[in-house]
Amino acid sequence: MKRADHALLSDIMTTKVVTLDITEGVEEALRLMIKFDIGSVIVTDKRKPVGIVTERDVTRAALRGDSLLKLPVRSLMSRPLQTASPNLEIPVAFETMLKLGVRRLPVVEEEKLVGVVTEKDLMRWVLRMFYEPNPPNEIRALVENHQLEAIAGRQRCPSCGRYLDECICVRTALAPEE
Repeated sequence: MKRADHALLSDIMTTKVVTLDITEGVEEALRLMIKFDIGSVIVTDKRKPVGIVTERDVTRAALRGDSLLKLPVRSLMSRPLQTASPNLEIPVAFETMLKLGVRRLPVVEEEKLVGVVTEKDLMRWVLRMFYEPNPPNEIRALVENHQLEAIAGRQRCPSCGRYLDECICVRTALAPEE
């Protein structure tokens, strides 16, 4: 890890970004968020990132009484999409996210989506910097584990291994005959 004042977004960004084409519906965006246990989906048009649908966007639309599942993602997504370069220094990204009031910052290079940085990524980086050069084992486990299931408290189904709120085993199990 580079020194704090020279660390770049490319050092901490998530490179496997879940995207959805602008022609898709909100229902599919929600399915992807649940499937991958994420809080947003980047919306693309001809593979170019053009917007983002977040849990917050869905919540606001639900409070308006919109019939969410049938809406196209283009009607719900936040735009213009605020992005950053992978070469942006992390402290500058922090400031940018705070000024813009965003929790996720898609990382774009030559108009191509190459990653995303989230609040969790930034928290892990802060912990790493705070405990450098020798973080305790419990902190090392937190900052190196991108799947913070234990903190989130989501339990897995013993039958299929999926999160309990995603699996169908429990809902489809047959009750014993009386």
